Parts: sequence; structure tokens; C-alpha cells
Amino acid sequence: MVAHDDQLDVPGSEGTVYSYEQKVQFACPIAHPMASEKLARRLFKLARKARRCKKADSGIKSIVKAIEKKNASGIVLLAGDISPIDTITHIPIICEEHHVPYCYVASKVDLGASTSSVGPLPATFILRDDEYGDLYDKCYSAVDALPLPI
Repeated sequence: MVAHDDQLDVPGSEGTVYSYEQKVQFACPIAHPMASEKLARRLFKLARKARRCKKADSGIKSIVKAIEKKNASGIVLLAGDISPIDTITHIPIICEEHHVPYCYVASKVDLGASTSSVGPLPATFILRDDEYGDLYDKCYSAVDALPLPI
């Protein structure tokens, strides 16, 4: 689904290619903290590697279950352009209560493509694995350093 390195394709836009900054404008008003383009690319790469190692959960119910019941520690990626936004509004609260870093990325389509999903994804939960530990640690510290909304 990636057209060029600096521009990503949005399905249903009939060939229109939007840059990451343009996709951020389509995000919901509560989508904060938003990952920068560089961080988003790193997170997508991490999500791809985690999916190959079966260390990535996608879907709202499985993420909530992993955080609340299993007390798993990882990184939560949320799509900023999800509609209706009410489907994921409770996840940042759960993440803050359990001290799990989270951030929004601009597009649900890009999030789904990065995890080799059939379609767009509203959220992804990435766990640590030794195979991609260095990349995970960099992403974890970068997402944890993002300022949380008040």
C-alpha cells in the first residue's frame, strides 16, 4: 500500500496520494499524542517484525484483555482516523492506568498494512521480543517520551 517513501496511498481516494502531514489533518481531534512521520515509520517497521514473530495483537478486545488481565507491557498504536472514535476512546485511559505507552498514527490503513492485515486496523499492541529488541527499546522510549494530553 506504500506508494513512495514520502507519500502513502489511501484506498478509496481513487489514485490520490496523501503525504503523512495531510493524513494527520484527517485525524480525530482527540488523537494525541500523534507520532511524527519518522517515529511512525519506525513503529510500522516494529509492527511488521512483531507480527512475523507473533508478538503483535490487533483488535480492541484483545488489546484490552492483554493489558488488564495479563498485565502485559508493550506499546499500543492507535489509528488517528478511526470512525466512530468512541470505539477506541477507552484504550488511552486503560494504557495510562497500567503505565503502558501509547501513541496515535495518522492512518488505520497504514497501520493495517504494516501488520500485513487484510484490512485497516483501529489498534495494535506490540510486545517485546529478543529478535527486534533494539528497535523495540528505541520505539518504547520515543513513545514514552511523547507528551500526554491533559
